[in-house]
Amino acid sequence: MQKKELNDLIARFREGKCTEEEEALVKYWLHHLNQEGDSGLTEDDLLNAGETMWNNIKPARELPKNHSPWYAAAAAVLLLAVSFGLYFYKNNSHIQSGRLISENIAPGGNKAVLTLANGKQVILNSAANGKIAEQLGVSISKTADGLLVCTAVSDNRDTKNNTSQYNTITTPKGGQYQINLPDGSRVWLNAASSLRFPSSFSGKERRVELKGEGYFEVNPVRGQAAGIPFIVSCSAQEVKVLGTHFNINSYSDETAVKTTLLEGSVLVHTAAQTPGAPGAVKLVPGQQAVLSNNALKVERADVESVVAWKNGYFRFNDESLESIMRKVSRWYDVQVVFENEDLKNEPLAGVVTRFASVSELLKKMELTGRVKFEIHENTIKVLEN
Repeated sequence: MQKKELNDLIARFREGKCTEEEEALVKYWLHHLNQEGDSGLTEDDLLNAGETMWNNIKPARELPKNHSPWYAAAAAVLLLAVSFGLYFYKNNSHIQSGRLISENIAPGGNKAVLTLANGKQVILNSAANGKIAEQLGVSISKTADGLLVCTAVSDNRDTKNNTSQYNTITTPKGGQYQINLPDGSRVWLNAASSLRFPSSFSGKERRVELKGEGYFEVNPVRGQAAGIPFIVSCSAQEVKVLGTHFNINSYSDETAVKTTLLEGSVLVHTAAQTPGAPGAVKLVPGQQAVLSNNALKVERADVESVVAWKNGYFRFNDESLESIMRKVSRWYDVQVVFENEDLKNEPLAGVVTRFASVSELLKKMELTGRVKFEIHENTIKVLEN
């Protein structure tokens, strides 16, 4: 029956008979799969992969680790199934309807405030597209698809007595934003985060300051600027790099600062250390530096889970419910209360789009049979099942 319903979904998509929600999600994942790794997958591929997937679903604790296009396709089909909830409600009579109060709390989106060096604040989600400001030879503009672009219109690198002015972009709970820095580097900011950056990069380093979580694609500068390191400073550590892709999670309510490398190499050290001091660590792709109690250690990273937020979904791989609900709290701008402290350690696994309402997400989590949720206005109460 599950396979038949999946077939029906794809058939409706081909015939143009999907609901707006179904069509948007199918198109999103077709686009996502072809964008990530140029897989060339079509809806036929999704359908064929789904047949294998339904026969081979394993418990959450045995999620596969490979990254082949066929696994990605199967994961996408599973996401479609979970996102729509077409299959579970019919076959899980133990789910108590009405236990969860259905509140229409929408997911987050592109929301941020830009604070310019002169103190002027621009609410980016309501600002008109086009040029916002120009300072020290850098034009700051907003694009139609919600991107902040800083473009150098003159080279101030060799100007004497040039003092960079610093701007700050801040996302609230329920917000995210992407920014192109003056050197061409790109940064994705997660909810409840901020990035402080200069109007132009000059001198012997390119330094920015991060609070919260950000994904970085650093531009390896060329020509006269070649070899100038890019440095991300957090409250407790610094990350030094010439050109690479990495993610930093430095939320103050997390137990550790985690730096995860996807491409290139980075050098991570505590704020009290110098880059070459004992205890500093150099990462290779797939590794994660974990800073806790002023000590750094290197671990193997679940890269897909780390960057899932940037790619538009939640991915939990045997993650504690407490950690999951912190992410839910930031993205949906809600408060979370646990009925029983022991529930915080409950591990859950799954994949679901970040663009569902909070009640939809919680209903999917309820299907594990382990927890229940109640929503009262802007507060989610986590209950024992």
